[in-house]
Amino acid sequence: MIIDTHAHLLDAKFDADRQTVIQRAFDAGVRAIFEIACEPKDWDAALEFSKNDFIYTALGIHPLEVKNYQAKDLARLETLLTSPKCIAVGEIGLDYHYIDHSSKLEKLDQLDLFASQIAISKKLKKPAIIHCRDAYQDMLDLLDSFAEYGVSGVIHCFSGNTCEAEKFLEMGFLLGIDGPLTYKNSNALRDVVFKTDISKLLIETDCPYLPPQKYRGQRNEPSYITETLEAVAKIKKLSVEETVRITSENAKKLFAI
Repeated sequence: MIIDTHAHLLDAKFDADRQTVIQRAFDAGVRAIFEIACEPKDWDAALEFSKNDFIYTALGIHPLEVKNYQAKDLARLETLLTSPKCIAVGEIGLDYHYIDHSSKLEKLDQLDLFASQIAISKKLKKPAIIHCRDAYQDMLDLLDSFAEYGVSGVIHCFSGNTCEAEKFLEMGFLLGIDGPLTYKNSNALRDVVFKTDISKLLIETDCPYLPPQKYRGQRNEPSYITETLEAVAKIKKLSVEETVRITSENAKKLFAI
């Protein structure tokens, strides 16, 4: 049972052939997909989509949406997260890639939004799917300050170094591994996977983004998850079947499905 723990199948890039893409995923052995809706305007559609037996959803406000959300969205988010097929708060986090690094205000706005959603995660006892780009030290500091909350979750599409990975793991977080593991210049990520116990890894596509090397330049989709699974299996010196079994069990345990 392969689980794609992070997908955006409701993205417009799938509008023309969404059901065909889902069928290809099923044919490849994918038996569960987590649809991530990280803008308030997408939450209702994601909940409707999750009525499919094999679709689960996570709802949250992405850090790059910090200028667009309204305070009332947080109250609505908390209500919607009680839906049976909502398995996590996310994706939420910090993303400094596009902001003016001399502006403390932009960072503070993201930090405040993230903290508000972590509080919801704690209150509802839902794991968090955490997005972190060009912000690892602030993320580590913030999560360390939330240690007493007992927040659990995954660092989505992990791209940090082994030291950062160890710190997240010590806090109890899992690492999400995506298509970039297969890229020729991803030696640092391969080292992280090599040094991380497989019981701490989840496998994701983040489709339609970040296709594995074999499909670079194309739209990513859940069936391509097998490329990442094979790469992890090779690094960990396990069979693909065992890699699927363990990582799927990791997902089931974290997200209580």
